[in-house]
Amino acid sequence: MIFSTKLRLPPFPVTITSLSVAAALLGDAMLYVVMPSRPELWYISIFQVGILLSANRLVRLFTNPAIAYIVARFGVYQPFQWSLLASLSVLVAYALTSSFTLLLLARLTWGACWSTLRLVSQWIASDQSDETNVGFNLASNASLIRIGSIGGALFGGILSDYIGYKLTFSIFGALTILSWLVWRNASSYRYKPIGEHLKGERHNFLTLLKNVDILLIGMSGLAIGLVIPGLMSASLGHFIRSSFGTDFSLLFISFTVTAYTGLMLGFRSFSEVFVGPFGGYISDRYGRLKVLVISVVLSSVGLLLVSVTDDILFTTIMIALIFAAGVLLMMQLLPLVSVVAEQNSRSGVFSVYNTFQDFGSALGPLIGLSLVSTRYLSLLYQCSSVLLIILVLLLVFQFRRRLV
Repeated sequence: MIFSTKLRLPPFPVTITSLSVAAALLGDAMLYVVMPSRPELWYISIFQVGILLSANRLVRLFTNPAIAYIVARFGVYQPFQWSLLASLSVLVAYALTSSFTLLLLARLTWGACWSTLRLVSQWIASDQSDETNVGFNLASNASLIRIGSIGGALFGGILSDYIGYKLTFSIFGALTILSWLVWRNASSYRYKPIGEHLKGERHNFLTLLKNVDILLIGMSGLAIGLVIPGLMSASLGHFIRSSFGTDFSLLFISFTVTAYTGLMLGFRSFSEVFVGPFGGYISDRYGRLKVLVISVVLSSVGLLLVSVTDDILFTTIMIALIFAAGVLLMMQLLPLVSVVAEQNSRSGVFSVYNTFQDFGSALGPLIGLSLVSTRYLSLLYQCSSVLLIILVLLLVFQFRRRLV
């Protein structure tokens, strides 16, 4: 079960599973680029676009617990391969229909598919690990999956301009089929018995929350999801525009607020690919709680200082610090989830964590863009840093005798 990590490469089952999820993610990432900028391609309004792009996240609040039960009952092989195939129907809907109802059904279907694909990839990464490499393997899994987000956003946007969005979705569909064929034949989990189906009684979502470890990790996941991928990512453009206007110069280079926001969000995505495995590695080597504390300190410094000056260069450095340290922070939680999962239900505990994080990432844009005035954004960032510090201190207190 345990593979050598001397070359700092994740085990083959982790790699092949993560890349399969990345392939399935291409179309979703492309949709976030093309649909908001060209809603007329589907004959829908920007208001309907907002609903469609939120639907897949909201439905995961229900599908995450359901998929945890399915994985515990039937294992990882069949749910994963059927979710890969189901994601193809989603791409077909994106390419061929302009019906809002059908598009909404496709987004809901994708939400269920993503619940399965993410949970199984985490399950396999945890299953292929021991205490010496679980941080690296889980971080590598998340980073490899993020390649799909970057590739879909970058190549999806470019290809749709040159060959059309329908053909681009078709290409991504072909890559998904290829990944399904490879995973179906190469996966070592096809005939592997999964003993976890004997723990069905432990998969009640509310029952799991009675465990203080699980509840605390879930709340921490919610807070990080709210602050980093939720609040900061969603409100960044709004914050920069209110602070520096729609056009400004950085290091003698002229930027529009749109280009600058895209650049910084791109930096966040690349951080997840390259900083993520590093965060997992140093967690395994130097101690999870030590790296957790360092990560939250760096994140909090960025959140506290990002709005204290009108110097765009200093602000950029703080934003980069927030995103890079935020990735480190997220990667430190995953090994803690795995540790708790080994003592309970692996699929159930990961499902709880994912659900809390999904809720936080969905709540962040609502708070940052709809409920809080622009003039209070800097205060909101500073309060967020305090929230992260409090939750990390609670985690350290809870796990200090079990982890170093």
